[in-house]
Amino acid sequence: MEAYAVLAETEVDLLICDIEMPELSGISFLKSLRSAPLVIFVSAHRDYALDCYEVSPVDFLLKPLDPERFLKSIEKVRQRLLAPPETAVVEPYFFVRENLSYVQIAYSEVLYIKAQENFIQIVTQRQTYMPTISITKMEEQLKGDVFLRVHRSYLVHRSSIRQITKNDIVLTNEETIPIGDQYRTQITRKHIEGKVISRNM
Repeated sequence: MEAYAVLAETEVDLLICDIEMPELSGISFLKSLRSAPLVIFVSAHRDYALDCYEVSPVDFLLKPLDPERFLKSIEKVRQRLLAPPETAVVEPYFFVRENLSYVQIAYSEVLYIKAQENFIQIVTQRQTYMPTISITKMEEQLKGDVFLRVHRSYLVHRSSIRQITKNDIVLTNEETIPIGDQYRTQITRKHIEGKVISRNM
C-alpha cells in the first residue's frame, strides 16, 4: 500500500514486483494503477508466467534470481526507455455530410474534385459525393500539398495522375481532366519540375 501511494504521486520508470503479496497479487496491483510503469515480475512459481502476461510485463523472473538474467531484464528496460515514442500516423481525411450522418473520406481515396454550379463532385475510387461547397473553399480546407489545381473547375489528387499532355491530364482510372491555361505554369513548377528522369528521343 505504501508503494501504491508513491506510484500515485510519483512518475516511476520501472516497477520490480512480486506476484504473491499479502493483500493482493502483483497482477491485481498493476491493474489498479491509473498509469502503470514498466514492470518486471518475479515469482518462485513458474505457473504464474502465463497469468502475468495479460498486463504486458517487460520480463518474468523466477526466484532465486540469477544476477546475469536480472541484468538482461534491466537492459531490456533501458532499451525500452531509450526508444523514441511511437506516434500514430493518421492519414489525412475530411467528412462529407449525408443526411444525418458524416462520411469520412481519406485524401488517398479521392481521384479528383470537380466544380458544379453551387456544389462540387468529389470523385473517389468507389463513388461520387456532391456536397454544397465551392471548389475554392474546398481547396482552402484541404491540408498539405496533396491536391493540385489544374483548372478553375478541377482539383486533382497528385497520386492519381498517370500522364500529363499539353492540354490534358490522364488519371489512373483513364479519365481525362482538362488543363486550364492559367494553371500550366503551376503544374510544371509544383508537379513536374525537378522530377523528370529522362527524355525519349
